Formats: sequence, structure tokens, C-alpha cells
Amino acid sequence: MHLNKITLHPENYPEIAEYPFNLAIFKGSKGLAFTTPVTFFIGENGSGKSTLMRAICRKCGIHIWEEEERLRYSSNRYEDDLYRYLDVTWTDGSVPGSFFGSQIFHDFARFLDGWARATPKILDYFGGESLLTQSHGESLISFFNTIYKIKGLHFMDEPETALSPKSQIKQLRTLKWMGDAGHA
Repeated sequence: MHLNKITLHPENYPEIAEYPFNLAIFKGSKGLAFTTPVTFFIGENGSGKSTLMRAICRKCGIHIWEEEERLRYSSNRYEDDLYRYLDVTWTDGSVPGSFFGSQIFHDFARFLDGWARATPKILDYFGGESLLTQSHGESLISFFNTIYKIKGLHFMDEPETALSPKSQIKQLRTLKWMGDAGHA
């Protein structure tokens, strides 16, 4: 287990009426303690799960693979700022990590294909073929089976979206193995 706790500092929020600071979890909680190697964030859509995971990643220095420019009708200037108002406490010092988001996985797979043009052997880490040539679910399993062998702090945001029920069970086994082996 790598992360001990997250401490939120709502007293420092720049604006409590704006998202994400107006969400109940960020107004009514001082933080979270992590007592097991694998933690699930469960809640309704819009309750702040993804926002919290992204903030923790930013605070821990974990890169989130995505296009820089977001094309939206309007944007919230505070959406990506939650990490500035939280602290992380490591169990035994920081570790590397990864962030998987079902919405941004395609960006990662495209970046990987770009690297493979210059260094084709990089695809060997992901089963020997482009993640873009596999089905969406197969590419996710290839990604999970590779990246989660690395000891670190790994975040998954909605990994089940493209996985069949059988693949979801397989993913749960991977999570159990990670926790038992000290990789999670």
C-alpha cells in the first residue's frame, strides 16, 4: 500500500459555489484514509469520483495522457484546480504511477502508435501489436496486464466501460494479484 491518506483543505478553496468545490464530498470531508491496497470509489455520476482521482494524480505527479486542448462550449476555470487544495501522505515515500481513464485511453493508444513508428519494439510490452488494432476491450486488457505489473500507484476511472463481464472478472483477479503482490 503506497498511499496512506489524502487531506482536503476546504478552508482554502477559492470559490465554494463553483464545481468541483461545491460537491458534497469536497465540502463535507477533510480527507480519506487508505487502509487496503485496493480502493474503489463508488458513487453516482457527478459525485466527484473522477475529479478526486485526477486531483490525487496531479498531486502525486502522475501524468494523465490526454490532448491538451479541450473543445467545449464553456469551461470551468476551477475544474482542474482541486489538487492545489489537498495533501497526500505516502506510506513509505512516493512511487511512480499511472492513470487510466476510459475517456482518454484512445489518446494514449494513439500516442503509443506514434512512438511505435520510431521504436516498434515498444509494442512488445503491450502484446506485440498496436492497441488500436485490437478490440477496445482487448486493448484495455493488454494495457492493464502490462502497466499493472509495475509497482506503483495506479488509478482506473471507469475501466469496466468496454469490458465484457468475463473480462471484468479477469480484471478483478488482476487487482487482487496486484494488492497481494504489493504492486497496488
